[in-house]
Amino acid sequence: MNACSAKNEISSGNSAENEISSGNITNYGYVLAEGNELYYTKVIMTDISCYSNIYRYNTGTKKEELVAEVEADYFNEMNAYLTLHNGWLYFLPSFLHDSQKESAPNIYRVKADGESAEPEALLEGSASVTFMQIKGGVLYYYDDAEERLYSMSPNGTNRRGVCEAVMDSISISGSKAYFADYELLYQVSLKGGEPELIFDFSTLEDMIYLRDISVSGEYIYYLDDEGTCIGRIRTDGKGNEYIYTAESGEYIEFFNMDGNKIYIVVDDYGEEQAYAIIEVSTNGMEIKTVVSDSENFGDILPLSIWGDTIYFIGMYLFEETESKYVWFTVSKSGGNLTAWQAAF
Repeated sequence: MNACSAKNEISSGNSAENEISSGNITNYGYVLAEGNELYYTKVIMTDISCYSNIYRYNTGTKKEELVAEVEADYFNEMNAYLTLHNGWLYFLPSFLHDSQKESAPNIYRVKADGESAEPEALLEGSASVTFMQIKGGVLYYYDDAEERLYSMSPNGTNRRGVCEAVMDSISISGSKAYFADYELLYQVSLKGGEPELIFDFSTLEDMIYLRDISVSGEYIYYLDDEGTCIGRIRTDGKGNEYIYTAESGEYIEFFNMDGNKIYIVVDDYGEEQAYAIIEVSTNGMEIKTVVSDSENFGDILPLSIWGDTIYFIGMYLFEETESKYVWFTVSKSGGNLTAWQAAF
């Protein structure tokens, strides 16, 4: 029996406590929108080097400007967790999702105005950073080599340990950090202390391991590591419910939250058995296609949602493009896709 075989009617929760949503953080924060300015990664190949640079793109003037230049080891490295704070752009450099190199050697920042494209490192020595978020003027990051969540000032000073634990996925909401460790879901105060177990998914009849979590309101939304279902549970550990279950042969790649809607990237979807983006209500009763499998995407990367727009990188097979992967936008309500810049 599928581990996520039930759908129950549930209500939604909303959270607007941070400029960057929990859902965008869970999706690696690959694109950042500030008014009509977009910050994003584009890979630049030369005869001798590969660069994973950050550019700023004005949607009105269509002008692109280099903000940060970062030398990369591989062509598909992307700068992650893009965050603006006090005129600085913070990011994790050369980050690969779902690979052996899913960590960054440091935390970088660069002036967001593009005056100097050379970023500065915040940490002394090398690290293995897999998560970063600025909340309430404090920068939080996780070092998976040390298995420790840290907090520090955005200028790199006043570092202290928050919690030592294995954290496969992290979501910060209010005064707490929520994290998953295989089948276990925990919470810990951002002031520090011992983690508190919220729920043990091994107690279910069909045990699941957690891959991604995202907090919205009083609920923690999660994706299981087999890509078969999305569910949610209250932050007090009660009311576990499954919202969306993949059909046989389908695979859930990513999900992002926006109010009472969940936007899901599904592989092997529909008649075409290709990539698609679907919208599912948090009661699991309403499902709508935003990007159809018939669009013929060979790949869709994690989603960022800003306002009424979804931003993502896709490998578009429907027509020839100069780049293998391209930045796309689409309205949350669906409609025409817009290819607005090369990615790599």
